Amino acid sequence: MKVSAHLPPDRIYLGAALPDKDAVLRFVSAAFMKNNAARDPEKVYQVLKQREALMSTGIGGGIGIPHALTDELDDLVIVLIRLKAGIPFDAFDHRPVDIVVGLGVPENETSMHLRALAGISGLLKKPGMQKTIRSIGDPLALWNQIRQAEEDA
Repeated sequence: MKVSAHLPPDRIYLGAALPDKDAVLRFVSAAFMKNNAARDPEKVYQVLKQREALMSTGIGGGIGIPHALTDELDDLVIVLIRLKAGIPFDAFDHRPVDIVVGLGVPENETSMHLRALAGISGLLKKPGMQKTIRSIGDPLALWNQIRQAEEDA
């Protein structure tokens, strides 16, 4: 699954000053509301929070991928957030997280959920992609780099 197809430039947030994981989860749930993609951000936040309580979505290397299956969404939604400063995220490597890719998927779409997680993981593993995310200052320019990296695959 191509991340760029579900991550418009207006859902890329660069330099977000969020103090902790809870603020990140609230930001992600609010960002899902853009263009009315989610109905109730508080319910989405609760699902994201419950998922984090099971096991942190901090995957290491400064990356967090909070994700939720919820009936508050009708379609897959992705947001990308580059934090101004890394925050504790209970990642397995104990490194602070500064790149967050939030994923929301309709509740009964487990196959779509897995494909989206695989697409996000594949994108983040591309050589130079994390450096690109950490260095580009414009959402549209970053989106173009993401799209290009996926096309070159």
